[in-house]
Amino acid sequence: MVVELPYSLHDRYRSIATAWTIIIIPPIFINLGLFYGLWYGKPHMDRIAVLTIPTAVLGIFTVIAVVERVWKLIQPSPEFRPLKSPRHALDIFQWGYFGALLIISALISSTLARGDADDDGHELQTRLISMPAPVLMFFLATLTLLSLVLNAFKIELPFRFGSMEAGNVVRPAIYYIVEDVVAVDGDGGIAYREAFTARYETSPIFQKMIWTLSVAWMVAFYVLAAIFTVLIFRLPKAAVYAVGWAGPFPLAGLLALWTIFYVKATLKEERKAADESDNPQPINGQHKRAQGASEDERTPLLDSRV
Repeated sequence: MVVELPYSLHDRYRSIATAWTIIIIPPIFINLGLFYGLWYGKPHMDRIAVLTIPTAVLGIFTVIAVVERVWKLIQPSPEFRPLKSPRHALDIFQWGYFGALLIISALISSTLARGDADDDGHELQTRLISMPAPVLMFFLATLTLLSLVLNAFKIELPFRFGSMEAGNVVRPAIYYIVEDVVAVDGDGGIAYREAFTARYETSPIFQKMIWTLSVAWMVAFYVLAAIFTVLIFRLPKAAVYAVGWAGPFPLAGLLALWTIFYVKATLKEERKAADESDNPQPINGQHKRAQGASEDERTPLLDSRV
């Protein structure tokens, strides 16, 4: 048998749809609407202001999301925090979120601060201000690559890392992302963190799935980041803001769709392997057992040493 995860998408479709609506509307509709509405609807408005206002409004939504998430993590109840973590310890996803915000904020601030230094009608500024999504993909892909390398070489953590105690081998990035996002943003809480950890530690098939997903998303993000960077610096100035801010979302959606089908197929394979382990095919009327093997040894998915 496999460790059951106390979480089902079937009763959370509405909350997930709401969350993704909040994620998609600001950068695509509000951001693009403000930029193009001001740039072409207010031709006499200061161009720096036009570049600043959409990103400032987007920043407000981002701050609200960060405050809400941090508040859930630091409540007196440990329900949403990493396992056995102190009250003010944030999860790995949140620290990565802060890192991404720092990099993107530096990009936007430095771009706005330089003004029209090239005397090109703010063309370079417009292209640079369209780069947050590719920069974010480069950042996430690089962190994932680092986690895969550390995992492949069995590098152990020198300190607590999220729910993992010091001494545990670093796990692929998708592991930490899924655990933290479902536990906090999906309200899975401690129960989900415990079950997810147990599932990973007891199922080689589950471990392979997490590794494969990490590789797939890493490669896809590197490729997409490179493609959109080229497009942003090659396409006409009028198109690059829309391409940079909205273009990655449909492609990431397709990748997410592939992920759903891949995960379903893998979990079905995992379930089948667990059933076969629990109920081996009889040979000559007797179950096949290795000489001297115990009952527990015939259920390796429950063995915490795996």
